[in-house]
Amino acid sequence: MNACAPSTKEAKTNDTYTIEKVTNLRDNVSIKDLMLLTKEEAINKCGTPYYIERFILDDLQGEFRTGITFKYSLKERISESILIDEVTWEKGQETLVTVWYEVQETKAIPKEVCIWEKGDEF
Repeated sequence: MNACAPSTKEAKTNDTYTIEKVTNLRDNVSIKDLMLLTKEEAINKCGTPYYIERFILDDLQGEFRTGITFKYSLKERISESILIDEVTWEKGQETLVTVWYEVQETKAIPKEVCIWEKGDEF
C-alpha cells in the first residue's frame, strides 16, 4: 500500500483527496482547502512550512512522490519540463502533510497532497 493512501485514521475521503481538519495548521485548514490555494496563499494561511523542496519532475521520483508523478503523462515526465514545489507542514507531533505544487509563470498551483507519519520509510 502506498504510504500516502488514506488510512483508517483519516476522516472522510472522496476519489480525489482526504477531507479532514488539520488541527496544528493555522486556522484549522482542511486538506480540501489546501488543494484550492496557491502555494503563497497556503503559506499565508497555514504558517511556516516544516520543509520546502523544489525539483524537476521526471520518471524516477520514488515511492513517496508516486502521487504527483502519475498526475502527468510519461511524455510530460520524460520532457523534464515540469517544475514542482514540495511543501510540508506538521499536522501534529507525529503527522506531516505534503502538498505538491506545479510552478507556473506567476504562481504555484496544488496538484497532489499526501498525509504521512514521521518515521515512514519510502
